[in-house]
Amino acid sequence: QRALKRSRTKEHRPTNASTAMTSILAAEAVGAATAAAHGAFNYNRANFMFDAGMRWARFNTGYGQAMGQVSQYREDIRDLTEFTVTKADTYHTVGTICFVLNFQTIMAGRLGVHGPAPPGWLMGMYWTNICSALMFLVTFTWMAMHSGARANAGAAYMLTRNVRLPIPTPKMLDEARMTGNEFEKQRVIDVFRIPFIAPAPKDSVEDPESGQRVQTGERRMPRWYHDEVSELRKDEGGAAPSPTSNPEHFELYRGLQEEWWCYDVYARIGILFFFSHWLAAISLYSMCHVFTELRCLWPAWTVVALFSTAHYNILQLDIVAPKEGSRMPPMEKVVPFVPFLAVAGMTIDYSVLDPHPFWQGTIYTLAWCGYIIYFLWALRMFDLASPKFVDEQPEVPGQAWSPAEWPLPPAFKNAVYLVSAPKRLEPGQTCLLQEMKAAKGSKGQ
Repeated sequence: QRALKRSRTKEHRPTNASTAMTSILAAEAVGAATAAAHGAFNYNRANFMFDAGMRWARFNTGYGQAMGQVSQYREDIRDLTEFTVTKADTYHTVGTICFVLNFQTIMAGRLGVHGPAPPGWLMGMYWTNICSALMFLVTFTWMAMHSGARANAGAAYMLTRNVRLPIPTPKMLDEARMTGNEFEKQRVIDVFRIPFIAPAPKDSVEDPESGQRVQTGERRMPRWYHDEVSELRKDEGGAAPSPTSNPEHFELYRGLQEEWWCYDVYARIGILFFFSHWLAAISLYSMCHVFTELRCLWPAWTVVALFSTAHYNILQLDIVAPKEGSRMPPMEKVVPFVPFLAVAGMTIDYSVLDPHPFWQGTIYTLAWCGYIIYFLWALRMFDLASPKFVDEQPEVPGQAWSPAEWPLPPAFKNAVYLVSAPKRLEPGQTCLLQEMKAAKGSKGQ
């Protein structure tokens, strides 16, 4: 019996040893698997927490940059409006001073009060010019007042209703924030995925013809990424902005400018026409004062020369003679020198020559030449100030620009100082508000 027990013990020893070895190997495998699972769990949880922080940072950075750009858009509205309002204020200041000068020559300092009245043919020229100057003075002051007030009203409307900062709501902030326990809601494969060894599986889509799901070439992203897309970018998916797309506030403001740009332009043209008539009138006024009160000859010619030169220069500075399409001769090169015809007639009239029909005829001939030139100048002013549609010019930095749908007078293109909202962004610029709604953002790019 003892021998039998010994033999049985010998027979069972190898079996017990193999069982123990198996148990050890199994324990080591379980330990290794547990360690791998623990490592994968910690790795994926670290990724989750990192992505959660990046989600919050991306949300705040995107809205922070968008608010900064919209603040720039609000400055655009203020700058474009201030440009018109500043010009209108300048025109008002000039108009106030000119009202005083104009009324002084009509009322307190009118001709014929302090001395004998000048001849009727000369007074006709003078009163025509001084009253025309007053007409343009009142007109451009009213236009400047309207343009400044309307521009301010348009800017206030846009700043209080359209161009507003995209500030996120508390609900949006709560959706953007993630807590650590949300990791427990993720897919098991995302929680225990071993990096590099077990890559993310590919997404599958349903084949419309066979009805079966087939894999795509893109790797599936973690669930928390899809949650971010569905929660924070649910409003995305529109058409991507083109390189020539324009921010909305520029389009809206250019539409508003339709209501005052013409008043702005013709206020500036009215200033030129006012000074044209006022310089002609003051030249005739000074000449009459010198002849009738001072009884001098040469000072009249020098005064006329000074005012006529100033008159000619301002017309040449502001008027760009159109190369084609004009229906009138360039009277702006002739009208400044009409006072020379008047001073020649006054020189004959106040000379020591004996009255003779020839000299009387010469004086009236000079007077009628002056009247005809002034009449042609009135027609020429209408021709120059007539609005015309022209091809849109390319934008040049530092230069005025207006769209082709605004019929500006081409003769005053360098004098109206008009700047419209652009129709497109410069290369390299983008509108974040448009990007936030575009399909580009829904791809995580």
